[in-house]
Amino acid sequence: MVPHMPQESEKPSANRRPERGDEANQRLVSVIWRWWLPLALFLGAILYLLWAWSSGLFTPIVSDDINQNRNNTVLPALGENIQLRQTFLPGRDGLKEIELIVARPPDGAESGRLEMQLLDDSGQIIASREIESKELVHNEVISLRFPPQAHSAGQMYTLILGGTANNNVSVWGYDLDVHAGGELTLIGGETAAQDLRFITRYQLSLFRALSSVIESISTNIGLIILSVLLMLLPGFILLLAGDHWLPTLDPAAWLGLALAAGIALWPVLWLWLTVIGGRWRPWSLWLVFVIGWLTVLLLLLLRFRRRAAADGPQEDSTRQRNVIQWRSTRLKWVHLVLLLILFLALAVRLLAVRDLAFPPWVDSSRHALITAVMSKSGKAMPDYAPYLEINRFPYHFGFHTLSAGVSQMMNPPLPDLLLIMGQLINALLPLAAFAGVYIMVRRSGVALLTAFLIAIPFFFPAYYATWGRMTQLTAMLVLAAALSMTWQLIRGSRCWQKSWWLVSILVAGLFLIHFRVFLFYLLFAALIWLISRGRNGRWLALAGLLTAVFVAPHAIRLYLETGAATGGGSIAGYNDFPFGYVSIGWERGFLLAAAAAILLVVVAALRGKSWAWLPLSLAAWSGMLAVMLSGQRLSLPEIRLLNLNSAYISAFLPLSFILAVAAGQLWRWLSQWRNLQIGGAIIAGALLTAALIFGVGQQIVILNPVTILARPQDLEGLNWMEENLDDSSLVAVNSWQWLGQTWTGADGGAWIVPLTGLNSTTPPADYIYNRSLAQDVITFNTYVQSVPDWSDPTAVDWLKEQGVTHLYVGAKGGTFDPAFLAKNPSLQMVYARDGVFIFAVIGQ
Repeated sequence: MVPHMPQESEKPSANRRPERGDEANQRLVSVIWRWWLPLALFLGAILYLLWAWSSGLFTPIVSDDINQNRNNTVLPALGENIQLRQTFLPGRDGLKEIELIVARPPDGAESGRLEMQLLDDSGQIIASREIESKELVHNEVISLRFPPQAHSAGQMYTLILGGTANNNVSVWGYDLDVHAGGELTLIGGETAAQDLRFITRYQLSLFRALSSVIESISTNIGLIILSVLLMLLPGFILLLAGDHWLPTLDPAAWLGLALAAGIALWPVLWLWLTVIGGRWRPWSLWLVFVIGWLTVLLLLLLRFRRRAAADGPQEDSTRQRNVIQWRSTRLKWVHLVLLLILFLALAVRLLAVRDLAFPPWVDSSRHALITAVMSKSGKAMPDYAPYLEINRFPYHFGFHTLSAGVSQMMNPPLPDLLLIMGQLINALLPLAAFAGVYIMVRRSGVALLTAFLIAIPFFFPAYYATWGRMTQLTAMLVLAAALSMTWQLIRGSRCWQKSWWLVSILVAGLFLIHFRVFLFYLLFAALIWLISRGRNGRWLALAGLLTAVFVAPHAIRLYLETGAATGGGSIAGYNDFPFGYVSIGWERGFLLAAAAAILLVVVAALRGKSWAWLPLSLAAWSGMLAVMLSGQRLSLPEIRLLNLNSAYISAFLPLSFILAVAAGQLWRWLSQWRNLQIGGAIIAGALLTAALIFGVGQQIVILNPVTILARPQDLEGLNWMEENLDDSSLVAVNSWQWLGQTWTGADGGAWIVPLTGLNSTTPPADYIYNRSLAQDVITFNTYVQSVPDWSDPTAVDWLKEQGVTHLYVGAKGGTFDPAFLAKNPSLQMVYARDGVFIFAVIGQ
């Protein structure tokens, strides 16, 4: 198209000043074009919000509050002359639902009605409901729903149940008092029940969510700050002291790399201090902490002085180069957005655990035990003394150097320490991912998208919290930096070759933090070296040699204690692919997007585009892991330490890298056409807003309730045992068969050993490292499962033979039903509060 050329008559006169209206229009157009990208993104966000609001996509977040799920007694049929009243005390604002279970005989009148009513503490009716008896079946779950009560926490409510004359329906209850905040009263009849079986739920409002985050951060601010500073300290010293051997980085990337390096170096320091016969004590950790940060301030001061000198009189070319380097480290809008992402990641992760007093699942009590041992000994784990009679440690201890260090310095409650530190590391992982992508592609926008995906809409790593998988989580943070530094060491320019020592520290940390993730890394390093035709092999070999030196004491001990780590898996289903994860949230959509991105990458690689090598290598690495772990399906040997589940839950890292790099290249392509880029920005704004809203909602409710074993009520019971039981006591606990022949605690009893130091019949799962102890646990729990009636005194006689002095039943419960135990004349109930029961064995 030939551009329009103004005619002579159209050309403005040199002597004529442009009109003010023309000037204003030109300025307006200039401003619009300057801000077209954020405006288009904002427009896309607004359009999505309007559509989502009109479509009813915004659903409230509802969670359990009181969970009295025990039942063994059917209350009398409720009618005109029989009425029950259950009072209860909610722990949360926003009460909006009460759930009950119907009890109904197989025959009876069909014309009656069940009536439900809820009163507040002033006697005002909050809600009522009538249900025809003929519509109800035995054991059906029914609910009374009502508008959220804004100030329900700590207020007494009364649930009234009645019925008409012909009603034959009742509800289930329990014959022990399990809800400390209320009581059951039956008017016009008799019952053995002392509480209803009922669950209350509350709605989390925006105001309450913000209040919860502020309360959690303010309560744990010292723990959070100390943990972050402890993680960063070694990395700051390393990067500041070794900045001559590292290229200039974006400040956020530098911070993420320092975080990963610091976390990786702590286990190396603990290991070698133990090797030379030393140990950490609270005073020595504080001394190193203070001197370390003073050293950081000194190094920063020297760095600023060098830069100030560089800005002094000098040749123009040198001055210009230093000015450019100085400006390259200034803060940008990207850093503000990244800070917001990290804060939001921490906020939603704290909201996810707002109702917990213990981190969930089996692994958490193991981490608590190792932390307790290391905090008391001040050494890298040689054994489990004084908690368990296990004289070896074939496990990784890298994460626990952080938790044990903070425990020595602050001595916070162990459950709080692990719960907050686990979520903190989870929230910091996007920072390490930002650093990893930036180091590889040097594009802050691509790195920012990577951090966003991991922080908000991805199901992993946030779901790690429901397993208490803190060691693998920590290793994934270090892996993000290790991948990028290894990539640059092999494929980068000459300036990256001097960073081989940093690669060795990161990889050594991986080995000591989580051996499984270390194996994943080895495959990546070998693949990149091969596709690079052996480039820079000597630097990679130097890094490997130094890594071997760093981890040698632990590696030798592992080999002597465990032998080779390969061989066929002995647990049925251990290597099955976790198809359930694929159907959760947007996982399938992200996987399809990655498949499309890989097709784009393959086309770009065939056309000789250099940017395609990174995502293509990551895809090849992931594919090779999947093939290698398919085991017998492909007639390949299986590796016992690895399985498809462990690979899939780690795939979020290469997945985010691939999606972000491909999206960055697509954006570059669109930038060639302004109109297309505006349209792309609108679509991107809508997609990012959708991912943000969906992700925040998903993160808050991400925990699987099945994995929550210990409840807040268990804290008081465990504290009572620590204060009142003798050190020689042996406590029987509820257990279940977890993995293979390994039994584990089913409720708060899983935490008895690390929190109280007492012995239990099922300690944390590390007991499997002592064959004799493992056999005792298997024998004990196998017999417990076979006892049909624990009210029988002969069952307690067997407990006496095993040396059991007490029985602990947590709020969640398990095999030991406290209703049966309370009827056993050989047992004495010594503690009963809020669903937690402790019995003493008479005569022991």
